[in-house]
Amino acid sequence: MAPFLSGKVIVRHHRLETLLNWNEHTPHRWSVFQAAIRRHQKRSVGRRGGIGVFELLLVLLVMTLLGLLLAPAVVHLREVARRQTCTSRLHQIGSALESYLSSYRRLPPAAIWRSRPGQSIALHASKRFERTTHENWAISLLPFLNHADLAKKYDTNLFIGHSRHQEIRESNLTEFTCPSDSLHSVQNRYIFSEVEGAAAPICFARGNYGINGGTHNPRWGGDSASAPLGDRSELIMDLEIGEFRMLGNGIAGFNAALDPDTFENGRSTLVAVEELRAGLSPGDLRGVWALGQIGSSVTWGHGIAGDDCGPNNNWERADDIIGCAKLHKSLGKEAVLNSGMPCVNYIDSNDQATSRSQHLGGVNVVFLDGRVRFVADQVDPSLWHVMHSRQTPAATLSVPNFAQQLQERPIVAEAANTNRQDSNTYGEIEPIINSIGMKFVPIPSGKFTMGIPDVGNGGGAPPECPPHDVSIPRNFLLGKYEVTQEQFLRVAGRNPSHHTPERTNSVSTASFPVESVSWVEANQFCRDLSDLPEEKAARRSYRLPTEAEWEYACRAGQSLAYHWRSVRDPQDDSGENAGVRPPLPIAPTGSYRANRFGLHDMRGGVWEWCSDWFDRRYYGHSPETDPRGPVSGYIKVVRGGDWTFVGETCRINYPMMAPWKSSPFVGFRVICEPQKAE
Repeated sequence: MAPFLSGKVIVRHHRLETLLNWNEHTPHRWSVFQAAIRRHQKRSVGRRGGIGVFELLLVLLVMTLLGLLLAPAVVHLREVARRQTCTSRLHQIGSALESYLSSYRRLPPAAIWRSRPGQSIALHASKRFERTTHENWAISLLPFLNHADLAKKYDTNLFIGHSRHQEIRESNLTEFTCPSDSLHSVQNRYIFSEVEGAAAPICFARGNYGINGGTHNPRWGGDSASAPLGDRSELIMDLEIGEFRMLGNGIAGFNAALDPDTFENGRSTLVAVEELRAGLSPGDLRGVWALGQIGSSVTWGHGIAGDDCGPNNNWERADDIIGCAKLHKSLGKEAVLNSGMPCVNYIDSNDQATSRSQHLGGVNVVFLDGRVRFVADQVDPSLWHVMHSRQTPAATLSVPNFAQQLQERPIVAEAANTNRQDSNTYGEIEPIINSIGMKFVPIPSGKFTMGIPDVGNGGGAPPECPPHDVSIPRNFLLGKYEVTQEQFLRVAGRNPSHHTPERTNSVSTASFPVESVSWVEANQFCRDLSDLPEEKAARRSYRLPTEAEWEYACRAGQSLAYHWRSVRDPQDDSGENAGVRPPLPIAPTGSYRANRFGLHDMRGGVWEWCSDWFDRRYYGHSPETDPRGPVSGYIKVVRGGDWTFVGETCRINYPMMAPWKSSPFVGFRVICEPQKAE
């Protein structure tokens, strides 16, 4: 007897009542059971012909037991087979991508977008994208996927919505299908619904794979002191020549074909193509293989700097796509959210879409080297961000446990207390001016509540970022001002700043805060400053403040909620910029009044690097005394206000950046640490 039939069965029929416990180890009991059945059959033959009630009930009982026992296993095996099929098809797409690269020495654009004469060149804002969208990366790969005949039917001079492209649009191609997606069907084709007077609806077959457009910040409009964009995208619109180009940090852009030889990230750690889910209804444009739009066949803006970070993100305002309001109206908000396909109901533009699948716990992706890997939903969001960026230094992800990191997200571990004085040192300290004229003010030890949301921000703290008590156990010296361009030039020998006299209409910007410096460069400045002979003689060393030290200094040791408003108060002289409109221009350090600790520009000026690695969960795990951030990571903390998260951006970590990135609105200030006498 097979092992899965182990158990206890009671069979009762008239005077036959046999209780047997059977399994593969009790053949005698099984023999007794069979003998009882044969005796009953002999008695039944004399009474009537055919199958008796007993036999029928017995068969039904056994079939029911088998069904109950085998159903979960069958479902599991079916999904394993489907997932293997998805993996195999991603392999095919990866091979086709490599063949395309060998033929053209470039990767295919995410899509070609063109405007017609008299049309606006702002193609990213077009609602009639069926007339501006031409071939996408999937159509470009058709000859390398054994669909050369179909590819020949595409006219590059005509947009994808043209009637001559109907066969291509409506072709259900197995190479772009993942059988795990229950909504990928001919009954759920995407129907473009904005066409007036059309003889027939414009229909598209579904598709389950999108090219990696990038995890950059999805916002447009450029950087500002109000909201530095961190990992920025590029949007070029030249009205004179009619040029349009849109490019993120991924492997493909719109009207942009990229050469992998120029990528920093290695091919084995850079995502090329990843899974998508078919839309929830015929009006949902997500998951359409032949349509070169964000969400249809391109992932876009789904990194740390947005609220759609990570695979299968189920935040209610995750994807930003055209038509979401109609989905909410027709299906209901709860149904959209519970489907695992949330989107913002008040944004009607294709700006943001992440990778999604119906596999349990994650998505499949194919890297640029052709290897397919499964990435867990709980992967570190910072890792998700940098493995989609072609700008990530190769050494960052060239680690033996890279594949393991895709499957699990490590528990937040506390950074070691290195290069720091003991907590009981310093005692009373006085303000100092160092050898290059930097002024430092003493910050007293104390306790405060970190992460208190500002009043007026429209919501409380996210559950993963709770307000928490923090103790700063010792006094420390913090820069009275942000590091200036002149000071950085004296120590580093160069001035990388974006805000120069030509851009600020100033005679000199020497006293302006230095910016456009990466965390790596800011950290190196601290080391070089510490190594100056005068500073060594004075027994002083320098470092970046921790996030806890920074917020404690910004709040001036208080635990009061700050009264924030999105529109600037003309009477406000704090220089506050975080999330406030209109943004203030960058000005000389000390342009705004000091806080109670005597620190200038904590709310104004440029945003500032901290020493911590970034992890949204850290607030819920950090120690109360002198927290220093996670022990490792891929993204560094940038601060510019009482609280990291402002208003509806509470899930958008827009200023956070990788340590090798920079922004014209991010600088830093430093802590001075007097060394103990021998």
